[in-house]
Amino acid sequence: MTPETAAELVRRYFAAVRRDHTQTAALYAPEATLHYIGRHVLGGTYHGREEIQQLFRRSREAFRGTQRLDLHDVVAGDDHVVALLNGSAERDGERRAWQRVVVFHVIDGLIAEQWIHDSDQHVVEEILGP
Repeated sequence: MTPETAAELVRRYFAAVRRDHTQTAALYAPEATLHYIGRHVLGGTYHGREEIQQLFRRSREAFRGTQRLDLHDVVAGDDHVVALLNGSAERDGERRAWQRVVVFHVIDGLIAEQWIHDSDQHVVEEILGP
């Protein structure tokens, strides 16, 4: 892939995340791996489209439907794309914010591997806590 087409894939991905996360399944390779960095309830490694889609469903529930991710910028090479986002969610009536970096490994036009890194783990853990 060219850097431009790789970046466009990631932009399509985040557009789908905003509309309907189930539309992202077609953008993943069948054996894709997603690493969500953190000790919170969503942290871990997910394998395959179905596990990744289950993570997205669990994420909507865990963030109580209040999470917003705004794409700030995309930087791309031939095989990797880095997306910079501003994230926020509500907890106890208060909106909390953090930055997120998502790294994508792209092969044959599909997401083969993904790493989600949140800048402030404490904020995310507080929001996701019981």
